[in-house]
Amino acid sequence: MFHIINKSLLILIPIFCFIVFSSLSAYWVKAPYDAWRIYEILLLLTTNVLGLYLLNKKNHQIFDEKIRKIIFPLITLLATLVFISAGQADYSPRAFADTSLYFLLMSACLIYTNLFQNYKKLTENILACVAILPMLTLIFLPIAIWDRLNGGIGAWTQSFTNIRMLDDALLPCLFLLWLRIGFLKRFNQHSRFKQGLLSISIYSISVIYLLNFLFHGARACLLAIFISLICVAIYNRKKSFEFLKPPTFSGLIAVTLYFIYHQILPNPIGSDLARTSSSGRLDLWLKAWNTWLEHPILGVGGNHFLLQQPYTVIAHPHNIWLKFLSEWGISAFLLTGLIITLIFSLKQKIPQIPPLLLAGMIAILINSMLSGSLLYPVSQITSLCILSYTLSFSLRPHTASSNTNSMKYLWMFLIVLFSSVLLIVHGQDIICKDCMSTDWEGAPAFWDSGRALHLEPYIIEHLEKHANKIKP
Repeated sequence: MFHIINKSLLILIPIFCFIVFSSLSAYWVKAPYDAWRIYEILLLLTTNVLGLYLLNKKNHQIFDEKIRKIIFPLITLLATLVFISAGQADYSPRAFADTSLYFLLMSACLIYTNLFQNYKKLTENILACVAILPMLTLIFLPIAIWDRLNGGIGAWTQSFTNIRMLDDALLPCLFLLWLRIGFLKRFNQHSRFKQGLLSISIYSISVIYLLNFLFHGARACLLAIFISLICVAIYNRKKSFEFLKPPTFSGLIAVTLYFIYHQILPNPIGSDLARTSSSGRLDLWLKAWNTWLEHPILGVGGNHFLLQQPYTVIAHPHNIWLKFLSEWGISAFLLTGLIITLIFSLKQKIPQIPPLLLAGMIAILINSMLSGSLLYPVSQITSLCILSYTLSFSLRPHTASSNTNSMKYLWMFLIVLFSSVLLIVHGQDIICKDCMSTDWEGAPAFWDSGRALHLEPYIIEHLEKHANKIKP
């Protein structure tokens, strides 16, 4: 029974990705983004609640005994400060829900780290599925380009109403594709024809993913890919550069096709790739910094950045660290210390981590500093796949100690606490039929309309009433 539950938790991830990328209307609310958030909440609650048993039985751990002595008080202080920050916020339920979501994400990451270690073969096949599932959406990219060349609209993003949500969700999938794990591996028992066909398929999918970034003008994603590969190549310079073949060849083909398209039709499909502005990021970063200076200890509360002056339509600062700094105050520094400690614990295990997986983790970190990749529900889950799989290489045998037990019981208590908080705040939204989030800005944060706290029934009269309120 224990193994059945664990394997079921693993299968939740590709099911979630299938619903999202297939644009399947398997939900009871109006907006796909709101539905994805509800599915993410259900996934996280299920993983954390059922993962309590795994935490109680786990045979592996990330940190050694010496580091755990530092981690326990650090997590205790961090959880206390963040909880106080949420309590003093102008809209406490909003802040508590945001805090709970991020804690459950971090907790799920550790749970999946253990699951990935215990079920390696199943994990590799599941991550291979995640790598190719975006094709359910991007299969329409070649059709859209042909349509565009013939004077059509040329759209392919399906349920992703904001192209950046698609780009950020796609980035981790690209590195999983290049990693070639599970059924994407080359096997000696395969004939040369099957091996060639598999390689051509992977390169073709890779080119389509990269073309999506190029046509969308996704500078943050492309920059993250380039820098991460360069960093790993420098670190790996005394070893083989074989891992660079898929990114290099598919990148050259994608860039060539991109320039051929623009020779035929100069007008860009999405944002121009060569634009020189920061797209408002500098203003958002400055606002986040000034918000922290005004509230340096506790911040303004989770998911409150979008409510601060100066008012902007954008719901987040396009930098996850500045988001936490402005909303959680000095807790952002404690979280940074926790991450640095985690990196040091990985140091000895880095040679065991596949270079492309390491590059994927670096790319996610870079992209999160330039976008909302760790804010949107789909990219949060696809990023979790990379992060958990990377951490699974750092696990070491479990050693019983009083400090280990204290850490375990603290983590289990926090899972129960934050799961309860999330259900109390958003339980009504999970079961709200034919509902939507409305604030008339369409700036995504927790919900599709970021300033909305709850979903509301989709009623025409209600919408007209709100429309009249905002008329000049």
